Amino acid sequence: MMISPEAFLSQYENASYLELLHLKNEVVQCIAEFEQDYDMEEPGWGMQPGPDVHYQYNLEVLGKLAPMLQEAFNREYESGEKTISDYYKDMKKNS
Repeated sequence: MMISPEAFLSQYENASYLELLHLKNEVVQCIAEFEQDYDMEEPGWGMQPGPDVHYQYNLEVLGKLAPMLQEAFNREYESGEKTISDYYKDMKKNS
């Protein structure tokens, strides 16, 4: 049984923008992998719940993660102590 997207994301309530960005990238990668496997030949198709359920779950997570990213970005870079210059520096460090 899978936990709800809300319960999963609750563990990231106080995460930094960069932590959330990393999570977003992981979720997008999982979505892309499913979409690339158009012939459904991956070995994961025998798992339960199936990859199609994980795909739908990841889409839900991504939808709920977007406002969290926006809030964290605004908190840290727009109205927080960091500047947009810091944002660019952070992105270079983490790429």
